[in-house]
Amino acid sequence: MSKITVNFKNLCALFTNKLNHELMVGLLDLTDFYGVQNADIHYPKITIETEKKIVNPNGETISIPQNWTYEGFLRTRGNHSQEEDAHATHQQCECMGTIFGNIILDVRGLPPGLERELSDDKKMELSERENARRPTDKPVKIDSFDKSLDIEKQLYRKRPLKVNPDLCKAKFYFRHGALYSIFAQPPRKVFFEPSGSNADAIYPIETGLEIEVPNNGYAILRFLNVDTSDFVFQGGEERSYYVTIENSPSHHQNGDVEAHDTNHFQFYYKLVENETLNPMYLPSVRMPTVDGGPFCMIGDFGLADYRDLQLPETNGLTAKRFRWRSNGSTT
Repeated sequence: MSKITVNFKNLCALFTNKLNHELMVGLLDLTDFYGVQNADIHYPKITIETEKKIVNPNGETISIPQNWTYEGFLRTRGNHSQEEDAHATHQQCECMGTIFGNIILDVRGLPPGLERELSDDKKMELSERENARRPTDKPVKIDSFDKSLDIEKQLYRKRPLKVNPDLCKAKFYFRHGALYSIFAQPPRKVFFEPSGSNADAIYPIETGLEIEVPNNGYAILRFLNVDTSDFVFQGGEERSYYVTIENSPSHHQNGDVEAHDTNHFQFYYKLVENETLNPMYLPSVRMPTVDGGPFCMIGDFGLADYRDLQLPETNGLTAKRFRWRSNGSTT
């Protein structure tokens, strides 16, 4: 059985109104909005990492790292002078295409179902796996999924917001796996300004999802509204796939998380239509930054409705293409 570990980091908007059936994650294209400075423009990127074991002629088994990316929004309107700089980051791996519209991670041979309760043993297992892939000076701890900040239910619980998920240039749908929260260690409390929100608390810096692919099945990352190559995750090989979905400034993706960290949390309010928020609650600018937050911290919209995703039928030609890719050079 193969495992897919998905991390949502930086400016990812979580939509949990239908969490009994699915999690929807939205990415904003800030070039669609006025008043966003160049250094604050966020660029979407999906990174897929795994290792493939091969046997040399002398019988020795070795592991070959494999990496692929999808990055950059398909532009339907707007353009930005820094877009080419953002695309320079994928030179060490294969870029599979741009990001746009509805995207689903579809696990074949497995009935839909999201888990939100984690045993202590599972939390420890996930913590060990996450820390093995991170710098030793930035440890993390895993906890249950329901720890993230819900902007509608916590910051504006007395004032319903008119949130439009369709303003997200890309929308990811997940219907399988175990959800969890990722906390920095030691955790840092987030304070909101102006005072009065009653939402000051410790929040996760990222959110994760672990998906198991059955031995007799496979999973497909399907791009439904754009001519971008799908990606097939094979089951039955005991492979570990690591998927990172982020929407961050280019300097973050290049490892410089300290450069020009203005309050990116404000960009979640780009999804709120026809309202002047007074007050507008933001994380305190006096807080020290940590990797992934608070200025690009995960934002949860627990009340926002969105259209149900209608999956197109997979015809014989498409299914054949999926089978070919699962045995080809991309897996």
